[in-house]
Amino acid sequence: MSNDRGQLLNILTIVVLVATLCLVGFYSLVAFGVYDVFPPPTPIEVAQLPTATPTPETTPIPTWTPTPSPTATPAGPPTDTPGPTPTPSSTPTLPPTATFPPTATPTPRATRSAWPFTSDVTLRGSQYGCSWTGTAGHVQDLDGNPLSGYPVHIWGAGIDEVVVAGADSRLNTIYGSEAAWEQFFGPNPKVMEIHVQLHDAFSADHPPVSDEIVIDMPGTCGQALAYIVFTQNH
Repeated sequence: MSNDRGQLLNILTIVVLVATLCLVGFYSLVAFGVYDVFPPPTPIEVAQLPTATPTPETTPIPTWTPTPSPTATPAGPPTDTPGPTPTPSSTPTLPPTATFPPTATPTPRATRSAWPFTSDVTLRGSQYGCSWTGTAGHVQDLDGNPLSGYPVHIWGAGIDEVVVAGADSRLNTIYGSEAAWEQFFGPNPKVMEIHVQLHDAFSADHPPVSDEIVIDMPGTCGQALAYIVFTQNH
């Protein structure tokens, strides 16, 4: 039995040895290029596309052939055409009559009088209320400019006084003129007669320069003040 096993091992040993020799011979053939185990693949033929013929982008311009210019025919001298014959006018034309601008109309001034000053009297309520009655006013020229320094003579109802226009700055503020004047007569309105006259400020004897004004006071609150404006005329 042991002999059979020994023979079997010898046979196997021989088979392994032969197989090893065959394998070594195979790798030798591959190593030296005698046998190619992995041949290169057969190349696939690539289809050739037709070559594109370039198309010109611009159309060639045809050759320009110059056209002969027509020969200019010289023009003759211009024909002299006679102008119209002037027709003499039998009637001469006169220049238009000059128009002059209208004469300016002067602005009317206060009516002149025999006196250098005229007067304008207004009865109204007193600026101090109903507990005051009297007379006041101012002196001016034709343009409304104040004329201060003129004496004003006031008399009647127990009063005889002379006040100077523009002498009191308080009155100038109250009556809105630099030539204002004022004379107080009583605390309550009453019926009375007042006389007022303007005098010259530049003569030594101070003669009157306005007419004598006579004012009848009605004795009411709404007419407790007799306001007089003296205006210089000449």
